[in-house]
Amino acid sequence: DVARPSEAADVVLLKFLRAAAGDRRGELSPDAAAERLERTLRFRKENGIDDYRVSDLSPRFQGHDTFAGTDSTGRPVLISRYGGMDNDLVFGDTEAFVEYRTHIMEELVRSLSFKRGAAETVCQVHDYSGVPLLFKTMEVKNGISAMSERFGAHYPETKGTTIFVNFPTAFSKFFQAFSIFLPESTRKKFVILGESDQELLFEHLRPEAVPEDLGGMLKPGAKFEPNKGGLSSEPCVVVSVPARATKEVTVAEVAGPSSLQWEVRACSGEVSFELLFAPTPKADGSGGRPELIVPRRPLQAKAGVVTGEFRTRSGGTLRCRFKNDKAWLQSRLC
Repeated sequence: DVARPSEAADVVLLKFLRAAAGDRRGELSPDAAAERLERTLRFRKENGIDDYRVSDLSPRFQGHDTFAGTDSTGRPVLISRYGGMDNDLVFGDTEAFVEYRTHIMEELVRSLSFKRGAAETVCQVHDYSGVPLLFKTMEVKNGISAMSERFGAHYPETKGTTIFVNFPTAFSKFFQAFSIFLPESTRKKFVILGESDQELLFEHLRPEAVPEDLGGMLKPGAKFEPNKGGLSSEPCVVVSVPARATKEVTVAEVAGPSSLQWEVRACSGEVSFELLFAPTPKADGSGGRPELIVPRRPLQAKAGVVTGEFRTRSGGTLRCRFKNDKAWLQSRLC
């Protein structure tokens, strides 16, 4: 309710003021902003936008989008997968496509707090796995154009960063090399990553919130809920292992007998790993010799997240030792 004074109303009004100023090349115009806001309020009322729910979508529009917590700046994250879309079904009817994306945007925007100082924009991840470079038919172009027109008119100042993942490696490296010549404001809005660029992806999204098939730790069907505890909410240790090198990381430390669950993965390519538990030394200095828990074995990215459990008999430290023994030049992220 923008007519009632509140933090949320202030945030919304500022969005429309900034958008109207952008339309007028930086000139502030409260009247223009008021006109834009009035059109949006009328649009929302006439179309019942407040009642939009993702669960109401047709089956052809289901399963392509994942709401994945927040990014490193607190913005809500949406992951959209284009490789699994049937272009004829999804884009064939432009009006239906725009309605589908409006349902998704509404769900995403509801994650914003509309409080001063909090995130005001969203982060979108577009997964291009299995998508040919020239996949944009006329139906796709028409759908995207109509969607952009609606979002520009009725969701101003909402788009934050868009991350394109699983782009062809040559294209992503080309963009990354020449992005230094782009204005900083543009660089912050668009990030293009290849299939093995998880280290760059993790600068924006926590590994725990990235789906397993994108190189992260979130298993299919699971939700990233950092405040509810459990293994999936624990912060990951990310390590880059140079070619022909070995890196050891601490997985967990316990004060006494405990049941430890562990998860490991290679984000790309293949490494090998082993797990060791080093008991806490006794007062006289004896003990503390590491015990091999999981003998060295291969760890391939295509295997996803590998899990296990270990029961300790005392306090100590669980360690994982990664070895990049398959690559001659490339580092591997684990």
